[in-house]
Amino acid sequence: MRRLILITVFIFSAQLLLAQNNLFPRLGGQRAGTSSFSFLKIDIGARAHGMSGAYTAIADDASSLFWNPAGAARSPEKMSTMIDQSRWIADFQLSAFAGIWKIGQVHYIGLSALALYAPPTEITTEYRPGGTGEYFNYGDILLGLTYAIRMTDRFSFGITSKLVEEQLAELKMRNVLIDLGTYYRTGYKDLRFAVSLLNFGAPARPEGYFVFDDTTQTEYEAFAPPTIFRLSVAHEWLQSERHELTTAIQLNHPVDNAENISVGLEYGLGQVLYLRTGNSFADEVRSWSVGLGVKWAGFSFDYSYADMADLNRSDHLSLGWTF
Repeated sequence: MRRLILITVFIFSAQLLLAQNNLFPRLGGQRAGTSSFSFLKIDIGARAHGMSGAYTAIADDASSLFWNPAGAARSPEKMSTMIDQSRWIADFQLSAFAGIWKIGQVHYIGLSALALYAPPTEITTEYRPGGTGEYFNYGDILLGLTYAIRMTDRFSFGITSKLVEEQLAELKMRNVLIDLGTYYRTGYKDLRFAVSLLNFGAPARPEGYFVFDDTTQTEYEAFAPPTIFRLSVAHEWLQSERHELTTAIQLNHPVDNAENISVGLEYGLGQVLYLRTGNSFADEVRSWSVGLGVKWAGFSFDYSYADMADLNRSDHLSLGWTF
């Protein structure tokens, strides 16, 4: 059985690596602006955000539904929930919820939801640059359903189906996307690695038509979703009742941007207080991040802050509950 699992993991990883040229065509070092549903690229959860997104091989709580669906099967509790609130750039607000329920001995079901929204924006024209008195709305939503299974005490697999929608004024766009993930503990101390493929699906375009040359109705152009392939390794260098030290390194291969690497570190004191930091290399927008967390009697409180260069900053506040 052990050999079979290892062979399965190897074949799955190899297929993903070989398929990269098809899933992520090499269009040069910079491919920004070539995908739809860009809100799916936002890090969810203060713990992950504080480690600069180097979280795929660490994810074992409710926030794993947004990072690696296989991580849902690593949750040690019967139920795990999380709510996340973020002050995003340009006065955007992000709210997210995730919940995992254990069914039987090895099966897990997860529900996730996300909303990104902005205050109503006044419409301006070339003749009325100060505003027309009319306003339009912008918003994104996500609803996801996850199934994960712990196939052995070392290997788990997960899949998420999610409905995403984006609305800008009268324009609306919907799509159904798939997340896939694996999680494997090597058996050497606590070394583990994880592979995830997120936001995989068909291109999407806004509903309806626009008028070209005042006579011709034309469909809007379709764009692919922000599919991303992640390969991550994590390890506990120190693990005792008083001290914990976890590090993670992650390769990110997005469809709409240059490849980059994230590194994260988490230090725990007395299984109560946690300090986190991380850095993203070759990422033109985000560089370093920091965070802290407190766990007590099944409850958790986490906060994170990240520098966003010219886009100023972003921070997350997360509350969790397990039982």
